[in-house]
Amino acid sequence: MPAWKDWLLGNRGLRDRQRSAVAVAADVWERAGKASTAVLPIMAKVEKLALQVYAEYGLPTQPGHYRRGPSTDGWVFLGEHIDAGMRWSMLLSNPPEQGWRYATLEDIGRFSGAPAELQAASNLLATCRHLKQRLLGREPGEPGDDIETAIRLGVDWRELQDLISWRETSKLKLTTPSDALPSPQPDPGPVPKAAADPEAPAKPPRKPRAPRKKKPV
Repeated sequence: MPAWKDWLLGNRGLRDRQRSAVAVAADVWERAGKASTAVLPIMAKVEKLALQVYAEYGLPTQPGHYRRGPSTDGWVFLGEHIDAGMRWSMLLSNPPEQGWRYATLEDIGRFSGAPAELQAASNLLATCRHLKQRLLGREPGEPGDDIETAIRLGVDWRELQDLISWRETSKLKLTTPSDALPSPQPDPGPVPKAAADPEAPAKPPRKPRAPRKKKPV
């Protein structure tokens, strides 16, 4: 299904058959205690790194819905929450067939040909959003699946950190063989002898050696 249809429909087509599952999941989280997104420091660090990558590539960093016009590169912020009726109205007035694109913040980093670290940042944001919705009981699922997703999130976060670190340390300057060798130093020639100082005291003459004594016969 195209991305704009996912953006338009969301989970509306699944609501009927998932309503009971959502209720069960909500009960589980009610018993465990709902966790606010403000008390998830690890997830905040993951999102911070992902948004940092977004900013480096000139993408927006504010959560919500975006639209991009034909023959343009920039995304226009539409709002943090947009209902299905408003989405449908925008699709009718500016259809994707005419070059318009619609996406959420998590999706705009997955465009075709995007660098690996940008796609990784997009996946991290999408996973964080999913876990937040699960914590608030807004999406169905099993707690065991959430544990697996959280572990995978930590692994992907570390891989993105390593990718960024490798990129920073691999920025080497390309040189030719002649540039890599040290430049030859000019030959200074023979070192001139120092001139004698006329004011220096003269050395005293050496004393004559005493004649050797003859051994008695």
